Amino acid sequence: MDGMITILGVVIGISQVTSSTTLVVVSGLVAGVANAFGNSIGFYASELAERGEHIRERAHVAPSTEVYMSTINSFVSSLIAMLVPILPFVFLPSMQAMTAAVSIAMVVLFALGSYVGHLIGLSRFRFGLRYVMLGLIGSGLSYLIGNLLKSLLM
Repeated sequence: MDGMITILGVVIGISQVTSSTTLVVVSGLVAGVANAFGNSIGFYASELAERGEHIRERAHVAPSTEVYMSTINSFVSSLIAMLVPILPFVFLPSMQAMTAAVSIAMVVLFALGSYVGHLIGLSRFRFGLRYVMLGLIGSGLSYLIGNLLKSLLM
């Protein structure tokens, strides 16, 4: 979720500043790879800390290979999530791509939120809407910042 909102914000903000879809795609890819790496390293550190706590408490300890595989899965899933907001800019003009990127990202965020709601036994619909609202807030702020930067720089 956070990776999708981050990259959506990057592509919306950059798209608002410039009409260059090439710059939007390049910026989204660079930010996406950096985000995926940061997410996976944060996940790895968190898993190691949890594993250490389980060792101290003599609770069930996940094998270290499981920690490594989860870290790799985190990296790969972040890379896949980054493509959702970027791909419309490969195929469409800037304004249409912006609309498509936000629309597709909101559908994916709703599905993710719904799944989380299901996992924790709460309302799938409410969690789906919560994720959509967070995505809309993030992309709206990025749009406004892009608009502000455009007026200051152009």
